[in-house]
Amino acid sequence: MKFKGFWYDSVLLCLVAGISAAFIAMTVFIEPRLAVAECVAFLIVFAVAVYRALSAGNRYKRFLIKTAKKLDFTDEKVLSNFPFPVAVCDESGSVIWRSQRFMNEISPDKVAQTDTLEMFTNGLGVEELTERGSACVKIGERYYTVYAVTYQSGGSRMCAFYYLDNTDLKKIELEYYNSRPYALVVEMDNLDGSRNDFRDSEIAEIKSQVEAALDNWAESYNSFVKKISEDRYLIITEHKNIARMKEDRFSVLQTVRSYEYKGKKVGATLSIGVSGGKDVQSCEKSARKALEMALGRGGDQVAIKTKDGYEYIGGVSKSAEKRNKVKSRIVGSALSELIKSSSNVLIMGHSYTDLDAVGAAVGLACACQSFGIPVYIATDRKKTLALSLIKKLDDEGMGELIIGQDKALDIVDKKSLLIVVDTHIESFVEFPKLYEKSETKVIIDHHRRAVTDVENAIIFHHDPGASSSCEMVTELLQYMEPEVNITKTVAEALLAGIMLDTKDFVVGSGVRTFEAAAFLKDKNADMISVKKLFANSLEVNKLRTKVICSAENFMGCAVSSADFDSPDIRIISAQAADELLNVSGIKASFVMYNGGGSVNISARSLGEINVQIIMEALGGGGHQTMAACQLKGYDLKKAKEALCAEISRFFENNQ
Repeated sequence: MKFKGFWYDSVLLCLVAGISAAFIAMTVFIEPRLAVAECVAFLIVFAVAVYRALSAGNRYKRFLIKTAKKLDFTDEKVLSNFPFPVAVCDESGSVIWRSQRFMNEISPDKVAQTDTLEMFTNGLGVEELTERGSACVKIGERYYTVYAVTYQSGGSRMCAFYYLDNTDLKKIELEYYNSRPYALVVEMDNLDGSRNDFRDSEIAEIKSQVEAALDNWAESYNSFVKKISEDRYLIITEHKNIARMKEDRFSVLQTVRSYEYKGKKVGATLSIGVSGGKDVQSCEKSARKALEMALGRGGDQVAIKTKDGYEYIGGVSKSAEKRNKVKSRIVGSALSELIKSSSNVLIMGHSYTDLDAVGAAVGLACACQSFGIPVYIATDRKKTLALSLIKKLDDEGMGELIIGQDKALDIVDKKSLLIVVDTHIESFVEFPKLYEKSETKVIIDHHRRAVTDVENAIIFHHDPGASSSCEMVTELLQYMEPEVNITKTVAEALLAGIMLDTKDFVVGSGVRTFEAAAFLKDKNADMISVKKLFANSLEVNKLRTKVICSAENFMGCAVSSADFDSPDIRIISAQAADELLNVSGIKASFVMYNGGGSVNISARSLGEINVQIIMEALGGGGHQTMAACQLKGYDLKKAKEALCAEISRFFENNQ
């Protein structure tokens, strides 16, 4: 039952007064005697309205009494004598009766005629509360468990809900939850590059200073640090401290990152894996896996294990280049044995393959041919962005290596080897069915580690410090046995992939990048021939210029939209994003375009801004300097708003 009629008294009073005043004002100049009559009517109506407003409280009390009388005498007596707060509402959720204890503890304010159940159950309605049977709510500073019981009274369906105070138990539960153990496994990385710049005694002092900074930071959160290896530390803390650390954005990252020794920046960084668990042992085990994720994404960041995956904080530094080629030698030797023991080899990249993916595939195909093993490159000629390279392979007599999904599925058997290049995310591979059917897999990728990476790979060769997959494959070819005979065409394919991902050796190029390029140059790779693989038609160049001209500067980032249709829209957008980095004051570029029923975004940077973090926030991924995402259900306007919001959030979190 719902009481109606009182809530609009004050509105009625104002409305009557306003209308009457307006009529009197209009008629006073036309007919004064009529105006006098209107004044009398106005005063009478106004007096009645004032009376109703002043007597609303008393009339509502009479309404409650009348409503309560409709409850059975036995019901009312039982409910009133309950030793805890009780109230009754009707089917619509309007509160029609409440006990004195309820008014004292739950609703101490003056009774209002608009009170509903949701006001006292943290937003839960009658139906939801009835289905649950009970619910935990917080009223003020106290916690209650609300129980709901429905019954018939006076021919109407009523719901009685009563509160049991469990504040003490809830506080104990929260204290237990907040005191659960958490482990942080910390690794000091990127210090190898400084070993040649400082003496051993200075390196020891630098490490002691970094350890002191880590100790002070952990101590501020009532945690303790234990050194477990040369460059690795274990921190044990409680769950309640993790929220504070996240709010502080793990300030120790910036402290170590900006550390200087004798006025010279050291360049040391920290990578941290964080995880909770039922005990310290399980926490430490999960934290080590989280640390692997942080290191796989380039280091200088925190990876926090959550129920749904991982949460990342930091990651603004460039990936440290590993100058040690021992891993490449080990992987190259193992891959050689694996290829030679396979019936055939299929090589596959990511969807919409580019020069890096196809170039890496061509390099590995050359190795397989040297071993006398049948090899194929599985890709879709209609969706590739490396069509110029594929045409070159056709002209050189290597076009038969390129096959589609149907033929690849027919060829694969139990002894087949599938090599995935330039991606480690299962949903990004060119042909998911081929991946599912293959039993033996090898992954070779340089992109920063993602949560949804591929599983069950016999060899997972992942190096976020490498400039490209072609660079990694070039290194592997040098350590394969027997020696691989790299032809001029293969060398140019690999060099094209390196040049694409480094933007002609400008972004992400390290010592090993130039060593790989020198090796390919020694194999007769022609730079002019490679450069021709990047040539575009005049129409593509015009459309690319159109995209560049429409760009806007947002917080130092160029944001543009390709609002036209073109079969080369992906190439145009990617190249426009690259070109926008040449504009003065632009630190990153984002180009949006419609395609495949969604808005696609190509993101590029020169390394100062980690575009991977921005794209991951929008559901995409990639590398620090090259990333992308797809926004389904968006138009270009909404996509731009979402993108700008994430750019702003990135700068807020990494100031």
